[in-house]
Amino acid sequence: MSVAISGGSVADFPVTNDNPSKAPLRLAIVGCGPRGLQCLDALSQQLSTDELSRMEITVFEPSPFPGAGCIYDPKQPRMLRMNFATQHIDFWKVDSNQPTPRSGSLIGWLDRNYPEYAASDQFVPRAVVGEYLHECFESVCKRLRRWTKLKVVRSRVESIRCAASQASSGGWLLWDGKDEVAFDRVVLTTGHEGLRGSDRVTTSDDEAFVFPVETSLSSERIPAGSDVWIRGFGLTAIDAIMMLTEGRDGRFENGDALPDYIRSGNEPKQITVHCRSGRPMLAKPTAKVEPITDVFWEPYREALRACESNHGKLKFHKDIWCVICEAAAESLSQSGTVVTPREIDEWYRGWSRYKMDEAAARRAMLQSYGVATGARPIDIPFALGDAWRRLYPQIVELVSFGGLAAGQYKAFQQVAMEMERIAFGPPAESVAKLLRVMRDGLVQLCDQTVAPEGAVIVNAVIASPSQADESGPLSQLILRGDVEVDPLTEAIRVSDSGNVLGGRKGLAVFGRATEGWVVGNDTLSRTLHSQIQNWAGTIAVDMHG
Repeated sequence: MSVAISGGSVADFPVTNDNPSKAPLRLAIVGCGPRGLQCLDALSQQLSTDELSRMEITVFEPSPFPGAGCIYDPKQPRMLRMNFATQHIDFWKVDSNQPTPRSGSLIGWLDRNYPEYAASDQFVPRAVVGEYLHECFESVCKRLRRWTKLKVVRSRVESIRCAASQASSGGWLLWDGKDEVAFDRVVLTTGHEGLRGSDRVTTSDDEAFVFPVETSLSSERIPAGSDVWIRGFGLTAIDAIMMLTEGRDGRFENGDALPDYIRSGNEPKQITVHCRSGRPMLAKPTAKVEPITDVFWEPYREALRACESNHGKLKFHKDIWCVICEAAAESLSQSGTVVTPREIDEWYRGWSRYKMDEAAARRAMLQSYGVATGARPIDIPFALGDAWRRLYPQIVELVSFGGLAAGQYKAFQQVAMEMERIAFGPPAESVAKLLRVMRDGLVQLCDQTVAPEGAVIVNAVIASPSQADESGPLSQLILRGDVEVDPLTEAIRVSDSGNVLGGRKGLAVFGRATEGWVVGNDTLSRTLHSQIQNWAGTIAVDMHG
């Protein structure tokens, strides 16, 4: 059963109530990628059938595949892959200590739909994950619609404002370009809000953002033989490079150390990548690397948990980073290389302090690829990245909601940005492909800050969480003071149930807009944070209040 999706306005939302003595609770979910879907599922799991029957839910999502949203659009090219392995993706898993049936996980779904991908240590196309998420959405909607009125509207909310006449009760008015409709509760889960307008807005007169790739990187905009200038060297830039090579019918074939690349003739003449630091993203480990047992990490988790009593007073390097370095040093010793925590820290300082030229970047990438595939022994960057990944849930718990002492957030932020490169890089296969096209001269790094005349400019730098789309509803809420921005992190401040602090009642924000105040807003993980589950609980409380 597919949920009905409307392409029109919400003015025709049927307002009926079996209990006329009490008006239904009107809830709007603005944005329905994975976060919005999680909100719907939390409601379906936590509210009683009686409570659901007294609700009316409207979901606003402009993309044609709710649950997937624009980031996991099932129609995007298949060469754009996840940097998150299949075994870690399970939409239904909300508690890391409670296993869910394999049938509901991504791997279980792949067993039935794409058996060629149904294995651990796979980095599947984002489009395939989008199909999975959209199917989860339809399942949740089917469950909800047994008890509540649910409507999905394919339009973008342009503004959200407090209803003056309902200020005390938290009423909100949403404008979707056609109608202004009142709601009692509003949830904002717009994620990378700026990306939603990327098909309408370019970053300047002569450059466009990478997404949507179908238009920004099309042959019409970037003809074969063009000179291309890409700003940034992160995952988005790698997506752009893959689209301009493999996505232009080029082929990667098995080679000796690295794959060979067979040109199609449709590629740009030259792809130049500009990155201020020159530091690359390192490869994720493959199944060929023997994992350290989970028991090994428990003492370090306990050491971090012991810091929870000092929440609000924590010093990042003294209380948290030292534990990461200790864990990395000890894990490296498990493979026969003896180093001290201080040596781990010294390596990191050297990595983060100096700018890399192309030769140094390629050496670092090649080394990480060799380690990730088991061809080279485990080294310091691998051990440090592994420790950061394994202990990340505890880091999130300690830093979120203002856990650091005054003046400490910048230290954490600087390290976290570098650890994105070291711990959360692309699959080893993508690094190998990138190394090949760099060796072939098709892709080169440079430190020039100005693109050469005649080059087609592509912006692959994602806006920070604090840079909301100026035309989106979040910016307007900030300007009107309806939400509170944390002066230190520039993030929206929310409670542990996602409700905005210092603002008006009835508004909750989840995801990227809260990054910094809430750390680690990974859209595919429901186990790092409990805010959405807590929020669903507050809905039930309010309905009986």
